[in-house]
Amino acid sequence: MLLNASLADFLRRVGFPPQQLVLCLGDTLTLLLVSALVLLVRNLFGGVNLEQYSWMVLFIIVLMPIIGFLFGLYQTLPLPPHRELRSLVLAGSMVFAMLLLFLFAGKSSISYSRLALLGSWGLSCAALPCWRFLARRWWARRRWWGAPLIILDRSQRGRAFWHYLKRNPQYGLLPCDIMSLPDDREALTASLERCVRRYPDATALLLLDAAQTVDGGYLSLVSRHFSKTLVVPRFDAGMQHFWLTPCDLGLHTGLLVKQNLRSRWRCHLKRLLDLGICLPLAVLLLVPGLCIALAIRLDSRGPAIYRQRRLGQGGKEIRICKFRTMIVNADAALARYLDERPELRAEWERDHKLKHDPRVTRVGAFLRKTSLDELPQLINVLLGDMSLVGPRPIVEGERKKYGLVYENYCRVRPGVTGLWQVSGRNNTSYEERVALDNYYVTNWSVWMDLWILGKTPFVVVTGYGAY
Repeated sequence: MLLNASLADFLRRVGFPPQQLVLCLGDTLTLLLVSALVLLVRNLFGGVNLEQYSWMVLFIIVLMPIIGFLFGLYQTLPLPPHRELRSLVLAGSMVFAMLLLFLFAGKSSISYSRLALLGSWGLSCAALPCWRFLARRWWARRRWWGAPLIILDRSQRGRAFWHYLKRNPQYGLLPCDIMSLPDDREALTASLERCVRRYPDATALLLLDAAQTVDGGYLSLVSRHFSKTLVVPRFDAGMQHFWLTPCDLGLHTGLLVKQNLRSRWRCHLKRLLDLGICLPLAVLLLVPGLCIALAIRLDSRGPAIYRQRRLGQGGKEIRICKFRTMIVNADAALARYLDERPELRAEWERDHKLKHDPRVTRVGAFLRKTSLDELPQLINVLLGDMSLVGPRPIVEGERKKYGLVYENYCRVRPGVTGLWQVSGRNNTSYEERVALDNYYVTNWSVWMDLWILGKTPFVVVTGYGAY
């Protein structure tokens, strides 16, 4: 354990929450290590005086916490993953931009290796998100990680929120107690005072129904006792998937919904991102792909690659390429298995997948576990039928299961990877898959694509959720 409970409580009392302090120190140390590593590599080729760069240590130590704070990287409530990625990249870029500006202003830039500085900047853009990802995996379930949270429940949703936050410690909120909201103002005041005495540094989470008028008395009274109050209204199903940005409209508060898919230049940028990543990958993976194709042919008879019918952008039919992982005539074999085993039929109709599919070959089982069977879909990306990131491609039989969400599905190209693939894959229910696809489309941004692409290799290596 990095911190014990007493030290964590002390840090909170003096105004340095342990989670934010660890992240700040880690971000700064990451920049220092990256810069040192690049300089050491550059020094191998000669012409670099390492002592000349020693002052940059103090420059980074002072500047990174300030810029990180300005970009919202050390607030109590963490940023969404794709927005945190954007803030990390921008903060790291700002540090090195100011460093270069300082050198140019001092007319001493010619004495320093610009290649080393640019290399440090480029590597930091990848190292900072990786450090944050590892930090949450290592420490997110520790008691010192996260801000103490008191749930103020008026609508009987508190218990569900308690369990949800316990299952998702990455949000950085540590539920400590649930307190009901009495209708009597004096009783409420007394309860809040007792709660604050017991948890002086806690954040309050106030659950309200959107259907009822927000009681200004409740909100103002709670905010007098807690330094931070998180208000969670109840939205209907149609609004739960959107990221909402509060806007000040004088005496009113508005909620802004941005739809990035309506921006042509962002959609063009997504296509450029596909081609920029896919073309080098296709060249690098050519020889491994040929080896996989040979292994498939040696393991079972039939072609190494086959094409599946799927629904693409606009609902039109596309043919996606995959390495063959099943025996030949798999459809006929499936019909026979489902007739012989009714329990398999129920699983198939529910998920359109079988956890222990008897049609999968030995090599196919490995390819599915590592997601290597998806590699030929890079061809579909180059042809414009698919994107590197998007909803999982579905068949015609799944269309009715998507319901109204199908309209959102048709707005983008299906993806080789996506939010579902990095969120548990086959460990999620079908309804959760649909919800994840809907969430991705309604809140899409280039930064979300970059976050998903960055997380995909970890999922592939660990095989999490695959079968």
